[in-house]
Amino acid sequence: MTDRPTLCERCARRLGIEDYIIGDCQICNNALDRDALIDSISPDFEYETFNVGMVMPPSASRNEAELVKELGLSNVRSYKTEFNKELRERISNRLGKSADLDSPDVIFEIDFVKDRVFYRIKSLTIYGRYSKMSREIPQTKWHCKSCRGRGCKKCGFTGKMYPTSVEEIIAKPLLEATRGRESRFHGAGREDIDVRMLGRGRPFVIEIIYPKAREPDLRQIEAEINEDERVKVSDLEPCDKSMVEYLKNTKFKKTYMAYLDKKLEIEEISLLEEKLASEIEQRTPIRVSHRRSDKIRKRKVYKVIGKNNKTTELEIYCDGGLYIKELISGDEGRTIPSATSLLNKELTCMKLDVMEIHYDHSR
Repeated sequence: MTDRPTLCERCARRLGIEDYIIGDCQICNNALDRDALIDSISPDFEYETFNVGMVMPPSASRNEAELVKELGLSNVRSYKTEFNKELRERISNRLGKSADLDSPDVIFEIDFVKDRVFYRIKSLTIYGRYSKMSREIPQTKWHCKSCRGRGCKKCGFTGKMYPTSVEEIIAKPLLEATRGRESRFHGAGREDIDVRMLGRGRPFVIEIIYPKAREPDLRQIEAEINEDERVKVSDLEPCDKSMVEYLKNTKFKKTYMAYLDKKLEIEEISLLEEKLASEIEQRTPIRVSHRRSDKIRKRKVYKVIGKNNKTTELEIYCDGGLYIKELISGDEGRTIPSATSLLNKELTCMKLDVMEIHYDHSR
């Protein structure tokens, strides 16, 4: 370093240095004088608020630290803090948009190394509820097990195990309306492919990645989705991304309707209503043991109501995370108690419906 550093006026003023040589700044290399790069910011997408970030060569911070140490400077303001403030003012005046440091619609990342601007568009998160009327589609897209989504003869070169899913049916019109790049689906739990989701539906958040339109007509999109008889949605509305974590991490109580393979006697139904409403110990079911950790879970059944039609139907109100099919069959003794163990009679859940997810949206 020289006794008289070569600096731009901005860095000299920021550091409080009066004796310097004006020239190619040894800290920032006169980054903010590169008007062509800064003025190249011209978004082709909708946004109301923005923030800025900047990428500088590693030498900028290193040279500044050396100069501060050599000259014994104190109370030095970071060049990034000062420069970002100036950039926000310049961009706001030029584009007529407001800066937002906490949750902007987009971050303009000005890369002074690669000499280009990157747009970091905030995801659009939309809350809703869905009902699934079909027993033949999964909640989310399943990649083909053989090709892992690349496409092969086994999956008809679709890359998928199933032709469509709840996620894809909901995402399609939203992606078209927002011109988003892709979507991510977050449900408050999930039902098996052969299980219907009825009642008021399952809460979910769909995240639209890199949307170019931020205010889609959600009522029109609801109507478009609901033309598909397999899936119905309601209550679509914008939400904060924190809703994803809430739905993922909260165990909601649920009400199921289990359709048994046998018609039980009135006395047997009464016994299940009395004894099955208890704490249940469930070891990870055999059918999911290949993808779930093998452990014992304790869940509670609060109420059981039985009725006879062609077969016996059990309405079960219980904690989230309870495997209902195994609550009926016993899963070779891995669920205790079960309908099978209580009646000493082999029982199978032939069909299952989720009737209600007990969720308070006004949390």
